[in-house]
Amino acid sequence: MLELQSCYVKDLDSKWTMSHLSNPYHLLLFITSGRLIYWVDDETIPLQKGDVLFVPAGSVRSGSAIEYHQRYATFFGVQEDELTKLGLPILNRRKTFKLKIQNFPYFKQRFSLLNHHWLMKGAYLDTFCNAILLEMLSMVNYDLDYEEVSSKKMKLVKDIKNYILKHYNQSIKLQELSEFGGKTPNYISCIFKEVTGFTPIEYLHDVRISMAKDMMLSKGMSIREISEETGFCDQAYFNRVFRKLSGCSPTDFLNEKSG
Repeated sequence: MLELQSCYVKDLDSKWTMSHLSNPYHLLLFITSGRLIYWVDDETIPLQKGDVLFVPAGSVRSGSAIEYHQRYATFFGVQEDELTKLGLPILNRRKTFKLKIQNFPYFKQRFSLLNHHWLMKGAYLDTFCNAILLEMLSMVNYDLDYEEVSSKKMKLVKDIKNYILKHYNQSIKLQELSEFGGKTPNYISCIFKEVTGFTPIEYLHDVRISMAKDMMLSKGMSIREISEETGFCDQAYFNRVFRKLSGCSPTDFLNEKSG
């Protein structure tokens, strides 16, 4: 079980400051309004409404208000032999982290209920508090996992986009992008479309046609030369893709711009 040590909600004005304090227990902090700054082990962490801060035991923290703010906080411990049973990776972390909670109203309601039970000291106090805190930590862990997965997806898509921009005038197949990204072709295609709204091949075509338009307006090249220069296998295919993306043929595009 988790060992709740304290729980509170505080409204603090813009003059609030806190000198360096050592953390004997884990701290879960939730900002419900306003802004402030925390320093944890010399790391500067700005906080505002919706932010959750997890500070592991053994950290040194201090803080200062930027404006009026309200925060919920709870200090808790957990026995080493309970970590595996609880199945929450964040409890094994030794570094402070911040995230924006996804379901703000529900998380605030659970924190308020936790604070209520802690203050009332009624029957089954430990059971109530342990269940609520465990649910809250599960929510934090879930949102953190989602954040980290999203960040990895964004990096993968950015890397693929850069690869396409660098090699757009060469023959690029989905399998090649799969090998470059270290994921299956289906995964690459799905994630790329999830993030950008395009498949990798659609993005490749968009880049090629954009480059082709620049060449038409600045280099005085023939349409055949431009189609080859931008990586299309033949002019007829280039014409079809150009018309699909631009709504007109390459010739019509040139005539309109030159007219």
